[in-house]
Amino acid sequence: METCKKQSDDSPVENPRLTPSVQFLLKTGDNNHPLVKGYLEKKKAYDEQCRRQMSEKKHSEPEPLPPLNPIDVEDLYRAFKEFFGHTQGKPFNEMANHTNGFMYGETGILARTLCAYFIGHRSFLKSPILNRKSDPNLRKGIMIIGSYGCGKTSTLKTFYEMFIKAKSHPITIKDIKGFEQLLRRYRIYFSFHTANDIVAEYEGLQSPDEKDYFWRIHKGGFKYYDDVMTERTASNFGKIELFKDIFEHRYSTGVRTIITLNYAGDSVDETLNNIAEKYGERVYDRLFEMFNIIELKGKSLRK
Repeated sequence: METCKKQSDDSPVENPRLTPSVQFLLKTGDNNHPLVKGYLEKKKAYDEQCRRQMSEKKHSEPEPLPPLNPIDVEDLYRAFKEFFGHTQGKPFNEMANHTNGFMYGETGILARTLCAYFIGHRSFLKSPILNRKSDPNLRKGIMIIGSYGCGKTSTLKTFYEMFIKAKSHPITIKDIKGFEQLLRRYRIYFSFHTANDIVAEYEGLQSPDEKDYFWRIHKGGFKYYDDVMTERTASNFGKIELFKDIFEHRYSTGVRTIITLNYAGDSVDETLNNIAEKYGERVYDRLFEMFNIIELKGKSLRK
């Protein structure tokens, strides 16, 4: 006997049995016979309950997601600009620090370059702001060198906040075939830290176990460290240049790292030489394997 559950409780509604007597009466058209009327009422109730059950099941099941195609880099740039306005409280000025020969200013080129990088798009390798001292490679991290206030941190923080919000909110993005996709499906995420906050965190450690946990966190995962080279020497567990150890650990584990830093002197060469002086030749030698180098030459945008 087929059954269909009622919506109000767990007791089943049975599909009424079509007896030979009822079948004969239906063929003769005698729908007013008590046996036929009873059968038809039960059949109607059963069918209605089943329709409701199927309707509720249909509405409770999420719609199937489209196939996961690569993100359209232009639509990610569109989403970035919208999110920048929400998080920074002002529109994104893609023409800031514009120079002749380019469609966008340096800030727009930086944001578009990072869009390509985060989704693994090969247009990243042709970005005009990549410094060729390090061979461009999507498997490397990124070192962004530029003057104070030229948009390094605000741009990267916007990407960070957009990706982390997408983990719990329905932020959508178009893929290369034009389908709307949930951004969270692409699992793009990096953590954000300022260099001096990391030193303060390290100096607050109270035990060797806490120190071990600190290093487990900073050895792995895709991470962004802001204002590297401005941090003071850490004084807990002996005086150390903390980022010397962080870079060496992350080099050994092969994870990607993003860092931003200001010019030391007037050029990328002077800045890299200052890194060698602060963290040692061993770290300097590994920088070119760890990082793509982006150089921003524009002036400060702060007013």
